Amino acid sequence: MPDQGIRHTVLAAVSCVIILTTISGCGKRVAGSSGEASSTTRAKSAAAPVETIQPEGFATIPDDKRSTFETMRTPGDMASAPQEASPPSALTEPAPSPAPPSAASSPMDAAKLADIFFDYDQYAIRRDAQTILDANADWIKNRPGKAVVIEGHCDERGTQAYNLVLGDKRARSVKRYLEDLGVPAARLKTTSYGEIRPFCKERDESCYQQNRRAHFVVQ
Repeated sequence: MPDQGIRHTVLAAVSCVIILTTISGCGKRVAGSSGEASSTTRAKSAAAPVETIQPEGFATIPDDKRSTFETMRTPGDMASAPQEASPPSALTEPAPSPAPPSAASSPMDAAKLADIFFDYDQYAIRRDAQTILDANADWIKNRPGKAVVIEGHCDERGTQAYNLVLGDKRARSVKRYLEDLGVPAARLKTTSYGEIRPFCKERDESCYQQNRRAHFVVQ
């Protein structure tokens, strides 16, 4: 039995060594943990104090005192503030001057030149028409700046083409007569309207007589 006792003794010694080793390691770890914590605390306590900077507050103006603040602003402050530029005013062009009056003849001038009349289907100057044409020639010659258009007219009897030719013959007959009285040919023009511009529209001889005429227009 001595061998078994020795074996048990050795096993017991080894177990004690293992137990002691385990307890010793745990004690070191606990000590190490507490030491690390204390060193960290000492480092934090030894560091310089950190100053906390608070943001500067902005003062606000109550609504009930805002108008008072605006009235307290000096004129210099108002002048220094940028002003909105006003848009340039629109340029107004001067009104155009009225056009000079035209040199058209007045109704009184046209009334000075009387019409003459013709017989049916004729373009010869009648004796009663010669006195009228003499007065018309004097009026035209006394106004060198005036030009005159002689219109030839007919009554409605006959075709329109025939009456246009007859009206032209009547106007040219009057023009030649006035030229013989000394009126410059350059101041006399002729045209024919035939039957399309009747002075009277009744269908009787008295009305037809008024439409067979030479009419004068001053220009």
